[in-house]
Amino acid sequence: MGFAEFDLDDDIKLGVVDMPGHEKFVKQMVSGAGGVDLAFLVVAADEGVMPQTVEHLEIMDSLGVASGVVVMTKIDMVDEDFLGVATEEAIELVEGTFLEGKPVVAVSAHTGAGLDELKAALRSEALALPERKEEGSFRLPVDRIFTLPGAGVVVTGTCWSGSVKDGDRLLVQPTGQKVRVREVQVHGGKAPRGTSGQRLALALHGVKKDEMERGFQILESGAITPSRRLDIRVNVMGHYKGLIKNRQRVHVHHAGREVLGRIVLLDEQELGGEGGPRRGLAQMHLESDLMAARDDRLVLRFYSPVMSIAGGIVLDANPQRHKRFDEKAQEILMIMEEGDTSDLFLQNLKTAGLMGLPVAEAMGQQDDPEAWLVGKRLYLREMLDELAEKIFTLVTEYSGRFPLRLGIPKEETRRKCKFKAGVAEWNAICKALSREGRWQVVGDRIVLNLDGPALSAELNQAVQTAAQEVAAFGLNWPGLDHWAEDSPVFIGASAKAGLQDFKPLEVSRYLVDHRLAVAINNDYLVSSQSYADLLQRLKAHFAAEEDMLFGTFRELSGLTRKLGIPMLEHLDQTGMTVRQSDARQAGPALEEI
Repeated sequence: MGFAEFDLDDDIKLGVVDMPGHEKFVKQMVSGAGGVDLAFLVVAADEGVMPQTVEHLEIMDSLGVASGVVVMTKIDMVDEDFLGVATEEAIELVEGTFLEGKPVVAVSAHTGAGLDELKAALRSEALALPERKEEGSFRLPVDRIFTLPGAGVVVTGTCWSGSVKDGDRLLVQPTGQKVRVREVQVHGGKAPRGTSGQRLALALHGVKKDEMERGFQILESGAITPSRRLDIRVNVMGHYKGLIKNRQRVHVHHAGREVLGRIVLLDEQELGGEGGPRRGLAQMHLESDLMAARDDRLVLRFYSPVMSIAGGIVLDANPQRHKRFDEKAQEILMIMEEGDTSDLFLQNLKTAGLMGLPVAEAMGQQDDPEAWLVGKRLYLREMLDELAEKIFTLVTEYSGRFPLRLGIPKEETRRKCKFKAGVAEWNAICKALSREGRWQVVGDRIVLNLDGPALSAELNQAVQTAAQEVAAFGLNWPGLDHWAEDSPVFIGASAKAGLQDFKPLEVSRYLVDHRLAVAINNDYLVSSQSYADLLQRLKAHFAAEEDMLFGTFRELSGLTRKLGIPMLEHLDQTGMTVRQSDARQAGPALEEI
């Protein structure tokens, strides 16, 4: 493919993609046609319509090209009668396609005849197109990759949606690599930002040239998930007279990327042939990832010999596997294809499930009362209400089994709820669903209330006694095992009813959760009061001295190296102190207390 910029006048600048016309290079043609607004259908007057002309036209029609111009070239090589016949043939060819009724301009590159008329026709068609909106997530299918000194890896393509600027952090899909935009160029010139419909060049940091391929996409995080299944509407091309059979292997072309896959026909036994249906619903089972979105266009080509056989429109880019002739599945796909915006949005919301629907795909329906916005994703309200009840059940059951624990870990609830999206999304949902009197989020746990489960009288008395014992140790902790072996409250617990949960590890966790103790490390516990007293002594020391060696710390704390070193490491980690070689200095956290 070739690329150029063309200024029609001060108001209109075009990005031109020159695609090879020979039948051997249809693959390159499909790569270049995706995302363009206008097309020249070039027919040489001395040759007329060729077989590849027919295939190219049907490919452009399948890809949803909006408008264009029919160009009769080499008119200096034929007489008027020959030109008339070739022109009539071209006009008949475009009937029923996006080029029907569009200007037909005769030109000669050799003499220059007709070039002004061609520019005028192109200008008129360009002005008649609706202006592309910048809404939606940024999306750039890559059609060229190269390197430049000082810029690194540069990719080019036609922006399908959204906008981009210097410094944006994006993803390369399907590899998932994170990249940062160093520089944006629009039509060959540096620009502060690039938008939908423009030819863009992006200098990227974070990826190497040999890690990129034509057909990869540069996307906003979360915009599109790579998929190996697509639900599509299939339209058999007019020139193809053969059959498309169920589970037939085909080449799938989409946004410059080519993958192999099998087509599963959902509502027809076969497509095409003599008198057979030429439209149908299908599911593509792909052998490699594609980054597709609803309403994307694709082209199907026969596996061998390679020839274009059908176009497709994506109805669902991440569907469940369907059985053939499943009426419910067909009904859902029909809603996706033909339903009104509200119906389609709610269907998408149900299909997205707990993965959520990006706001960019809400089609303006984000205020629908059945939708719940959490972060940058929308969820079906009914589904989140059910999730909240399930979490409540899990928290309640967990509190019954572990009364000394503040609550159930959020990660454990995520696994048990089979939430497949990321941790960030789970945290956002838990925060949105929590409410006082039902369940709440405290740190990394979900609790029935901020004080944790109510304790029985016997268990509460035992815990308070244990807290007093920890306070009596001061900073000189004997260790969890020695405490349990020597403590009267633990020794007598096994013989008392209602104290089956009174275990050293559970008790120490309870004391930390309720701020009665501080965990210095996994086996070093001190009472909160003893810890607070130590911090005050440290603060007083640093008010008089800038540094503190271990010997001084030993005098302040009364700790030997066995417990003193872990304590100092804890103080460093929490920002109470800052280590400078063998000495410590006051940390920012100590200055705030």
